[in-house]
Amino acid sequence: MTTTTTTTTTKAYAALEVNAKKLEQIEIDLLPLADEGVEIKVECCGLCGSDEHLIKGDYGEYAVFPQVCGHEVVGTVTQMGKNVKGLEVGQRVGVGWQSASCHSCEWCTKSNEQLCGKVKCTCCEGNRGGFADVMRCEDSQFVFPIPNELDSCEIAPMLCGGQTVWTPLKEQTKPGDKIGILGLGGLGHMAIKFAKAFGNEVIAISSSDSKKDMALEHGATGFLVHTSDEEMEKAAGTLDFILVTIATSETVEFEKFFGLLRPRGTMCFVGMVPKFMIDTFTMGFTMTNCTTSNTGSIRDMKEMLEFCAKNKIGATVKKTPLSKINDALDELRSKQSAFRHVLVNDL
Repeated sequence: MTTTTTTTTTKAYAALEVNAKKLEQIEIDLLPLADEGVEIKVECCGLCGSDEHLIKGDYGEYAVFPQVCGHEVVGTVTQMGKNVKGLEVGQRVGVGWQSASCHSCEWCTKSNEQLCGKVKCTCCEGNRGGFADVMRCEDSQFVFPIPNELDSCEIAPMLCGGQTVWTPLKEQTKPGDKIGILGLGGLGHMAIKFAKAFGNEVIAISSSDSKKDMALEHGATGFLVHTSDEEMEKAAGTLDFILVTIATSETVEFEKFFGLLRPRGTMCFVGMVPKFMIDTFTMGFTMTNCTTSNTGSIRDMKEMLEFCAKNKIGATVKKTPLSKINDALDELRSKQSAFRHVLVNDL
């Protein structure tokens, strides 16, 4: 169904310049509704570390100021382009980090749209994201129906952060593996929930035991303090897979974590970390691997949402009115939270 509207602008919160300390409420022009596009009345939107990187200018030309971030969006379809199929006006939907791809290249045809050379992001390169009352997505294939069983605020962070940890756990592990989750913040707590639901033994890895109770509550079966030489020595050679969810510019001795892996084990990075040296000589004796992962495909998103609905999985969240977005942003900047901030639209 195609509808028409006279709405051409919306209220939004934007960074007016690089490294803005506060976001300002402004009125922005909505991009023209494409034939394959969808207009969404935002209900809520997750606050992700990538939003902060865009505000700070860490992603270079991908940020266009005034920069309207927000790419973990749940809302209601209010308008659709003439070529849209499979969606209805009034339907609850979600949008993640990606908002379009070519659908015809090698990677798209292999259900790896995240690797498409023409992939577009929901709030990059001039696209306006979900820190707004209304947003438009140009490619309806990246607008996903949200199962009725799922809470809007709890599923919003899953649309980027959740998919980021879902994809490597699904592709690079198998039930029964012993999995380490390194970094117990917003990404890490979702990774623990998924790994546990996949049938894995889950070891939470952190620099101190301050998050031990939280990790165990979310499904971890063990806890490892990696600053303890004694604990690291005891855990050496016991893990099949380590998912690194840390996003930091600080120097971390990632090399030491390879010693936790069993032969043919894998350490996968999904967080943004500094460059570090890999001892391929030592790794060669145990044939361990180092990999990365990047969000996921359209198929991955659909499977993840179905899995979350079936297993009653959602993010642990702190809700904040969108009008108080700067309070949530200050909290995100000041500490690594073991939950995800979700902004509830009150514009």
